[in-house]
Order: sequence, then structure tokens, then C-alpha cells
Amino acid sequence: MEEWAYDGMTYQINSMYLLPEDAWTYELIGPRATSDVVGAVAVVIPDATPDGEQFTPADATHAYVAATERPLPWPVLLHFVRFVESSGDIVSGAPNAAVAGDLSLSLNLRRFASRVFEVTSHHDGEHDGWCYELYEVNPTNTSNDYIYIRIPDLQPSGGPFVPALARQVTVAGHGNSKLPWPVFRHFLDAIFASGHVVDDQEG
Repeated sequence: MEEWAYDGMTYQINSMYLLPEDAWTYELIGPRATSDVVGAVAVVIPDATPDGEQFTPADATHAYVAATERPLPWPVLLHFVRFVESSGDIVSGAPNAAVAGDLSLSLNLRRFASRVFEVTSHHDGEHDGWCYELYEVNPTNTSNDYIYIRIPDLQPSGGPFVPALARQVTVAGHGNSKLPWPVFRHFLDAIFASGHVVDDQEG
């Protein structure tokens, strides 16, 4: 377990083997608020040799990301992503399984293997900000599952969108959100490319 203090709060990164799934998981857990609900994001990496003595990470195309509905700060998420990537457990041996899709964020499709995903962006009047949502396009699934990133607007009363600093940006999931690691990572790259996350050089 690793602990990380950020903006007066303490976050934990746990890693463990999940026997039911024959996979290794990295989990970011946020601080408890007034309830027992905590923010959490998990990266689950299947074991390529589940009958072996040591964990052997399967190709990253088989890993997935899940998120709870309690938001986590964007800088904390990035710290977690760097931690997972530096672990050596994100391996890529399938160059033909890349995510296909433009980095434009509004209503654009991404293709990954035989699956299709979509990114939508819209102004969130309820929270005075801009919201980006990533979800799988699956006509047979009637549930509303997605991972989203919300960026507060510094002048919500009118005028062009002015993004708040990165420490005010949050990430969370909705429903049973489980997305392939390469698709999620591509999503983060798109957010960076948008220029809507303003680095405050802290954290």
C-alpha cells in the first residue's frame, strides 16, 4: 500500500491479486467524506499464467479500468496512472490492437478490436462546467455506464468557456463503468490535447 497526500487529503494506492478473476489489480482509494462512500478507480490486469507461481501480466489490451461514482481530483488520477504504468505490469505486445479514432472530443467514435466507444462533450449547467464522457456503444446494453471528466468553468454566467485549474478537475464513473485500458488511456490523451486542463504546477 502507498499513501499520497494531496490538497489536505490522503489517498491510498493498493495492489492485490484477485483470485476470482485471475488478475492483478491496482486500486486508487480516495478519502472518506461524511458517508462510507469513497472515491475509487481500479485497473485490473489479467494473469497470463494463472497456474504459475508468479503473476505474468497479460497484454494491456486485456486490462480494464473501473471507477466509482464518487469523484477524484484529476492530479490524483494522473499520479495513479503514472504509478500503474511504472509498475511494469502494463505491457503491449499487440501493435495491431491500437485504439483508432481522432482526438477530437465532441461526438467522436473510437474503435478498439471489434468494439466501438464514443466520447461526448457538453456544458454541464448543473455543475457550471464542461463535461467529457467516455462509454461503449452497445445496442444490447440498456444500462447507462460511462467514465466522465468534469472541468469547472471560471465564468459560467456567460462568455467563452474558461477552464479552472487542474486541481478543480474531477474524474468519476457512472453505473457499471468498465473500459479497456488502451481506450481509457487514449481518452486521457484527448483531454490533454483539448487544452482544457490547466496545469497549476502543484501536486
